[in-house]
Amino acid sequence: MLNILTEPLIRMDTAGGRLAASLPEVYVALMADGVDAFPALRPHQRHAWHAFLAQLGAMAMYRAGRPEPPDDAAEWRRIIRALAPDFPDDEPWQLAVDDITRPAFMQPPARSADRLADYKTRVATPDQLDMLVTSKNHDLKSSVELQADADDWLFALITLQTMTGYDGSRNYGISRMPSGYGNRPAFSITPSVRHGAHLRRDVAVLLEQRQVILNEYPVVDFGIGLLWVQAWDGTKAETLTIDRMEPFYIEVCRRIRLREVSGKIEAIRANSLDRRISDAKGLTGDPWAPVSNNSNPKGTPPAFLGPRKFGYERIVDGLFSPDWKEPLLLKPTGHNRNPAGTMQLVARGMVRGEGGTAGYHERIIPLKPETIQVFGRPASKQELEDIARERIKQIGTIKRILRHAVATFVAHGKSNDTSAEQRALANPWADKLDEIVDAGFFEALQEEFEADSDDDRRRIRNEWLMSGRDGVVDHGRRILRSATAALPCPAIYRYKAREAAEGLFEGRLRGNSGLPFLFDNTITEENRE
Repeated sequence: MLNILTEPLIRMDTAGGRLAASLPEVYVALMADGVDAFPALRPHQRHAWHAFLAQLGAMAMYRAGRPEPPDDAAEWRRIIRALAPDFPDDEPWQLAVDDITRPAFMQPPARSADRLADYKTRVATPDQLDMLVTSKNHDLKSSVELQADADDWLFALITLQTMTGYDGSRNYGISRMPSGYGNRPAFSITPSVRHGAHLRRDVAVLLEQRQVILNEYPVVDFGIGLLWVQAWDGTKAETLTIDRMEPFYIEVCRRIRLREVSGKIEAIRANSLDRRISDAKGLTGDPWAPVSNNSNPKGTPPAFLGPRKFGYERIVDGLFSPDWKEPLLLKPTGHNRNPAGTMQLVARGMVRGEGGTAGYHERIIPLKPETIQVFGRPASKQELEDIARERIKQIGTIKRILRHAVATFVAHGKSNDTSAEQRALANPWADKLDEIVDAGFFEALQEEFEADSDDDRRRIRNEWLMSGRDGVVDHGRRILRSATAALPCPAIYRYKAREAAEGLFEGRLRGNSGLPFLFDNTITEENRE
């Protein structure tokens, strides 16, 4: 049966060691913050699993009229079962059900047994089933889980059905993406990145903000919540619309069935002629995702994640840009309290492109008490944004000067005669500066924001830019020296080229288009490395 409501199929690490538990028992352990890790859970599956647990838990609690989570497995089992009352034998919670006309976990039923012929593709391992396209093996090796357990399949199923985009003809993606080639990024704040603390906070906020989702998006109270209990043969006529979904709906986007063969699980899959839920341009009330404010009826809203991934500029855009609506779970509520006074910003997402994926990315940023409070306060939020944008602009100025200086060295000291090829050689060195700055950007930003006076803010900013040790300018100088030592340049030109590059760097920094205010300070050459 492989019933996740009654059988111990999900492995979890706790203070008492590794245990196997049913889904209700997992909820109890999580709500008590007793789970250290899920050993079968791969990094790129974290948000899929977290969102599934939060949406299912919040949906079950809301429909049961429970404002607080149950503290025993039997009650969790009862309220989860109540979400699919037409199946007293728990088919929607079994990983493998032989009768294709009955649902199985995350596996929609067919309308007749004859549709079994549609399932022509055999999938032997859960990593083959997963949404992660690994043709280049950039993150994970393909087909490595030959000894997979039930929870390996469970996590792969949830990730496939709730995170996948368009993957070619008749392989359609989820509705909670702005486009087939988009992504489903996740932003939230949490008192702790431990599985349980994060889940408990998000479930509480979902219940608190449910009416906000109903007011702002075309979903309906008590609509369809579990898409895998709805019969689906993949036809165009069966495509559903978002106005039939409930706010916390959990979707499925592919026709998949698991089965047991010689004691092992395998999957079979079928194509479909249309999306399961019609294109909603990502306007689904996904509480973790930034939503584009640039509506374009003739085009497709942009994907939030792209080449910049979760660098400091992309995070700042997610927090402040008018182009993106702030995710619901980024907003502070009464459930933000943490005895330590801090919170964590968690950003997760898979970068996708046409025909594949370009890597999973995750970033965790500690937030100080005063910074947490700016969310929901427009004036304070604008103040923090202004500081962040000014810092980004100043980093851009230093990067531009560094790039010019490196290109000048490659051009044998000719600053006004650099070719496209020479400028391209300079780009990786400017990127190195970006990587260094990125690591401490948000800690430094918050230090300036929480300073007591304008004078303190100015001092903190200037030291961040140039301290003689680890300021942005100081890192730029060291990178320039490394570049002039590593890049090719004929010996006859090298000394002159290095002097020209360093002179250009220092001169442009002091000029009107640089950061001349820094050189009113008392930092001397002797203080610099």
